[in-house]
Amino acid sequence: MRHIMHVDMNAYFASVEQASNPFLRGKPIAVGGGVSGKRGIVAAASYEAKARGIKTAMPAWEALKLCPELIIVPGDMDKYIYTSCEIMDILREFTPLVEVFSIDEAFMDVTNTEQHFGGVINIAKSIKRKIRERFHLTCSIGIGPNKLLAKLAGELKKPDGLLEIYLEDFPGTIKDTPVAKLCGVGRKIEKYLAELRINTLGDLNSYPRERLVKRFGTVCGEHLWQMGQGKDNSPVAPSEREVFAKSMGHSHTLPKATQDIDEVKGYLLRLSEQVGRRLRQGGYRGNVVHTALGFSDLKFWGKQKKVADYLDDGYEIYQVAEKLLHPQITPHNQTHSHPPHPTPIRFVSVSVTNFIHNIDQISLLPENEARKKVSKAVDTINDRYGESTIERAGIMQTVLHEKTGMVARNLYSSLPKPM
Repeated sequence: MRHIMHVDMNAYFASVEQASNPFLRGKPIAVGGGVSGKRGIVAAASYEAKARGIKTAMPAWEALKLCPELIIVPGDMDKYIYTSCEIMDILREFTPLVEVFSIDEAFMDVTNTEQHFGGVINIAKSIKRKIRERFHLTCSIGIGPNKLLAKLAGELKKPDGLLEIYLEDFPGTIKDTPVAKLCGVGRKIEKYLAELRINTLGDLNSYPRERLVKRFGTVCGEHLWQMGQGKDNSPVAPSEREVFAKSMGHSHTLPKATQDIDEVKGYLLRLSEQVGRRLRQGGYRGNVVHTALGFSDLKFWGKQKKVADYLDDGYEIYQVAEKLLHPQITPHNQTHSHPPHPTPIRFVSVSVTNFIHNIDQISLLPENEARKKVSKAVDTINDRYGESTIERAGIMQTVLHEKTGMVARNLYSSLPKPM
């Protein structure tokens, strides 16, 4: 008999934001659909927010009316993708047969490897522990003889659940479960099934095969009948990823366009620090720094520079990026950057490319080695207590309520640079 597991992260986007920012933990938060404030919609909600009636796709103004203390956090897809990649790597520690089903869930086939880890239950407990300790996140895990029942088991016990369902349990103990809980039964199919008075798994299990085929056709009808019997022969198809990154970067759209150059530099420093942290976590150094600005008139500008040393320190990255920006943010008739720029700035980004990997360059300058030790200590604290627990005083006033960054260690990816 096969042993299939389904791992589903709980309230993933919102939980990642809470894990990366200690100030959000335990509070009702909603990840906005790319827009903060009262505009936009709720793309994801924390369990604290869900308890107040906040739902996905709810307009932000309605959510704030239901829960005035709701904190709306702008989404950061780059952060969610990178964290997801690291979680998937944890799953691959137990089997190479890992199928990424979405950004926050995956199937695992541990049939041939479970004996090495003390059984499927021990594997599930180990995964939950590793994810909790490393990322401050929880997941629900379902176990079954196939993907259909494994996913169903995970759906039935949330959050932070662990449940097994096997054919002998189907429909039996779960006969009153709504048929919509089955993967593949969407709203339209649910409506059509309801017209046949099929509302639960028990109803579907006992419905005549030939009548399903007559109503839904040979392919769909047969598939629904198989689902009603708890049968699913589809394999777990492994999803592969490359190990090495080609670039790492961060960008930020300012809450409103600004002519304050010091504010722009503050954002640039924060973004540079985040890039440096990710480089160190993945064991990377790069010697090409690229920075870009977006203006309120929808025009963009970007420039890059190759430097002599390979960098992974955020402040050193910032120093290169700031020099690149200097001609753009300094008015032609001024000799310094403090006067307001004639065209307000709305977007800032910085990235590093041209990497070396797992090669530590020992500097002959004591101050450089001292900076390495400080960075390592700061990384250790932020890994344990959450991103931006310790940060430079110079960036404390920039996007403090929208802190971003990685939750995980070893955050490397082959995905395109997040610009």
